[in-house]
Amino acid sequence: MKKDKKFLEELEKELKKVSSKKKKEIISKYENIIKEEKNKKRKITDILKEIGTPVAVAKKEIENIKSNSFIHKIFRSKNREKDDNKKESKKKKDKKEEKLKLKENKTKEKVKEEKSKSKNNKSNSKNKKTTKKEKLSTKEKNQNLFSKIKSKFNRKNDVETAVDEIKEISSEIKEEVNEELSEIVEITTKKKIFESKKTRSIRIILKTLGIILIAILLFIWLWVSVVFMASLIAYLDGIKFIGISIALFGLDILLLWIIIMINKVVFKRKNRLFLNLAIVIVSICLIAYGIADTVYKITKIEVVQNVGEKYSMTTKLENFVLPSDKTKKLKINFNSNYDTEYEVVYDKTLKDKVKIEVKYYEAYYDYYTSRTSNTIYVSLKLDDRDRLSVYLDDLKENKIFDNDELSRYSVKISINKNDEGRLVIGK
Repeated sequence: MKKDKKFLEELEKELKKVSSKKKKEIISKYENIIKEEKNKKRKITDILKEIGTPVAVAKKEIENIKSNSFIHKIFRSKNREKDDNKKESKKKKDKKEEKLKLKENKTKEKVKEEKSKSKNNKSNSKNKKTTKKEKLSTKEKNQNLFSKIKSKFNRKNDVETAVDEIKEISSEIKEEVNEELSEIVEITTKKKIFESKKTRSIRIILKTLGIILIAILLFIWLWVSVVFMASLIAYLDGIKFIGISIALFGLDILLLWIIIMINKVVFKRKNRLFLNLAIVIVSICLIAYGIADTVYKITKIEVVQNVGEKYSMTTKLENFVLPSDKTKKLKINFNSNYDTEYEVVYDKTLKDKVKIEVKYYEAYYDYYTSRTSNTIYVSLKLDDRDRLSVYLDDLKENKIFDNDELSRYSVKISINKNDEGRLVIGK
């Protein structure tokens, strides 16, 4: 065996853990290197010495693949980001320390200035300091008033002086009450308790629209829930289309979430962002998975052209007597939802009689006849519920039988040629 082939085979063995695509790239790379060096008329032994052993080459190539991998690049970028963040944090700390020093110097200067000012303003500040805690309530003041009046009556027994004092105290109380009322009025005007007619009307309109929207969405949600329950029952019955149930469940959750969100917006309630995002993502994922699964299952359904595998045509044959009065004619009317095609056949054996033969699929149609005095009604109508049940029954076998073939039927009317004028066929 040639040395270059042996080298490449050993290299391929060493690259077992590498993917087949990468392995082919590496081997083709070294094949090209060996060819190029051979074209320069160099010996194969010298070329292989320069390249190295298969083990060393394999290690080097595996390390290159790892270093160039997506995850490795992410980790490197993250480490760089961390280093940059550390540098920025250091810079910010240094700036903060400088700002703190400047603030300390400013505060020291302010303290000195305040000390000098406080000495001059001590006398003025004593008169201005009035706190809410020091103010007595109206009840306590009244009690003090009455206690003072009693004591003065006992000491002096002078009615006139007591009346004067009561007037003075009552005037003081009035002034305080007026001050408190003015403060309350200022607070109410800042908070804007009263709203204008425009804003109130807009608020009422928006609230009513929100409530109407909630009612509509609740109605849709109930219908989706009913369909979801029906799909679960169909799955348990044997129709293996679980994707429809999953998609409907996701839609059910999404509709309920929308209703709750509108309710919170209308009645101004708090929302949790993380929980809302989680609900939306989960419901969308369920809907997407359900749709994908149903589409995949639909592609696997077999369309059967030969309806005879499962269904067979039913034949209905009925004889009707023509009117005894030959001047009168017998009418045949079709009560179908569509134009009925028929075939008229002449039969010599029939005398004063009409024979109607109908062939149809019972799975697709309902057939019956009725007669009045001179009219025959032939009814061949499509029953949607029966057709749906047949369709679902076919899906259990993962098959769909050809609708065009199932909808086929034939109507044949037999009569003697001599009695042809006594019969009228309508559609």
